[in-house]
Amino acid sequence: MDTCVLYVDEAGSPHKHDVPLQAGQTPLFVLGGVALALDEWRNIDREYLNLKRKYFAAEMAAPGLARPEHWEAKGNDLTAPRNKESARRQAFTHELLNGLEQWDARVFAIVFIKEPSTAASSVGLYTSAVQQLADRFSIHLSEHHAFQHGIMIMDSRSRGREARQDFQVGSSYLSYVFGHDTGRLLTNLAEAPLFADSRLTAGLQIADNVASIVYANQFHYYLHKLPGGYDYSYLEQYWARIKSLEFRSKRTYDGYRVYGIRVNGDPALKRKYR
Repeated sequence: MDTCVLYVDEAGSPHKHDVPLQAGQTPLFVLGGVALALDEWRNIDREYLNLKRKYFAAEMAAPGLARPEHWEAKGNDLTAPRNKESARRQAFTHELLNGLEQWDARVFAIVFIKEPSTAASSVGLYTSAVQQLADRFSIHLSEHHAFQHGIMIMDSRSRGREARQDFQVGSSYLSYVFGHDTGRLLTNLAEAPLFADSRLTAGLQIADNVASIVYANQFHYYLHKLPGGYDYSYLEQYWARIKSLEFRSKRTYDGYRVYGIRVNGDPALKRKYR
């Protein structure tokens, strides 16, 4: 075991929102990642497939799927307040977290608390988040005795303008690792982020589930008083478990320990709706 994969997916969107929050709008953008040993990918893939079959057999049997594993248990469905009475969704999530503990996974996430009514650059947010993830992932690799190399695999945005953004994000990442003083130090990371279809990659489906839990957690912590916002308090049952899976550096860097989850945003905005 010498290679680790950081599977990365998003929750929320970089687009502007209003206050009060309108239907479909998100005041947070999260790029979440789950680090897993590459040589365990076959076992993880099959165990995750069996977990989906256990709780969502009817959905996986729906017509139109070439293979049942192509059906995805979407994180925004698992964590939606409209499903807070769904015992099977909660049981599924707890069993997934059990699996992450058994697989010695580590959770990472870059969170942006967005300014209201401001259209952020989608490429800019992705680029910044990927670089921040890469920095933390590299530290995880350097501190883990079993890993020498790491690869980042991200959920592909396969349509229209967003598909072109995959190339822009990857190109910017290469500029960072070859042209930036900090980026040049990330020698244990291989290649630019690879973009894959989440229907074919259990790791990305797991990352989607985790990113949505982190999104709900950060929304509840920072924005539970936001007008028009959602009540994610019923998901508190997952908070301590995510915290235990979060990467925490063993050493200090510039005098500080490094954590897998980083929250970006105006300090005043972080306090405004708490």
